[in-house]
Amino acid sequence: MIWLFLAQATLKAPHEIEDIRAPIPDPPALWLVGLLAILLVLAIIAYFIWPNPKPRAVRPPLPKETARRRLEIAKATISTGNAYEFSVEVSDILRSFIEQQFGIKAVRQTTIEFLNEASQTSHFDLARQEMLRHFLVGCDAIKFARVAAEKPETEALFEQASAFVEGVK
Repeated sequence: MIWLFLAQATLKAPHEIEDIRAPIPDPPALWLVGLLAILLVLAIIAYFIWPNPKPRAVRPPLPKETARRRLEIAKATISTGNAYEFSVEVSDILRSFIEQQFGIKAVRQTTIEFLNEASQTSHFDLARQEMLRHFLVGCDAIKFARVAAEKPETEALFEQASAFVEGVK
């Protein structure tokens, strides 16, 4: 076998010898890594410099603020003279406020159920319970018994609801 190789090598003419090949270029790894590092640094700088409109965390309004706002809106309906709608609205405002503030399920209960539950909690002293009872009985008389109420009675209901909301700490 070796003889065959040597014979073939000697039979080739000198003009058939292959020319020297150019050197193999270095792999582009070093400049590629450098380029990627520069791009990464630029991206990090752009992240911190570029304006980033983050949504501001908006805290939900406190139950007291919500009740005050709703009461002011309801106050405007006193002058319309519809005591029934006003008493429904004011009762709902106060019950929603109590439910949000104290966690007592007030909106879906009857007045008696709600007052019984309120008397068993430590959130209301006797004076507050009596104020609440007086207010809810007045609203129920207008809502369910259809007692005719004039502007002074509806204003009194508004004042009782406002006083109750403002008295809560």
